[in-house]
Amino acid sequence: MDRLLKIGLGFSASVYMFFVIFNNLFDYDSNYQFINHIASMSEVFNKQTNAWRSIQSAVFHHFMYVLIILWEVFIFALLAIGTLQMFRSIKSDSVTFEEAKVKAKSGFVCGVILWFLVFVSVGGEWFLMWQSEKWNGQQNGFLLTICFLLFANYLNQREVS
Repeated sequence: MDRLLKIGLGFSASVYMFFVIFNNLFDYDSNYQFINHIASMSEVFNKQTNAWRSIQSAVFHHFMYVLIILWEVFIFALLAIGTLQMFRSIKSDSVTFEEAKVKAKSGFVCGVILWFLVFVSVGGEWFLMWQSEKWNGQQNGFLLTICFLLFANYLNQREVS
C-alpha cells in the first residue's frame, strides 16, 4: 500500500504540473501579466524607496516567464518519469524501488525550489509582491511549497521490513 501511495503522489503532482504548463502556454498573456506587474513592482506601497529594484523591460519579463515555464517542464518530466519508474518497480525488492524514487524525489525538490525561491522569496520579498492585492501569489506559492515538501518527505521514507 505504501508504494501505491507514493506512486499516487507522484502521479497527482505530474498531472498538476501538466495543467500548470498547459495554462501557462495556452493562456500565456494572463500569467505573463502577473510576471510583468510583479517584476515592474506596479503596486508597491512606497515606489520612491523600493522601485529601484523593479525591472521594466518587457523582454526581460518574457525571459523570466519562459524560464519559469521551462523549469515547470523539467519538474513535470522528473515527476512523470519518476512515477513511471516507481510503477514499473512496484513488485521489485526495496532497493530497486528506492532507486526508482530518485527522479520523483528530485521533481518534488525542484518544485520546492520553484515555489519557494521564485514565488515566495524573489517575487514576495525582492519584488514586494505581498504589497499587491491583485498580483499577490505568495499564499499560493507557499501552499505549493508545503505540498511539494510534504510529498518529497513522504516519498523519502524508506519501507519498513
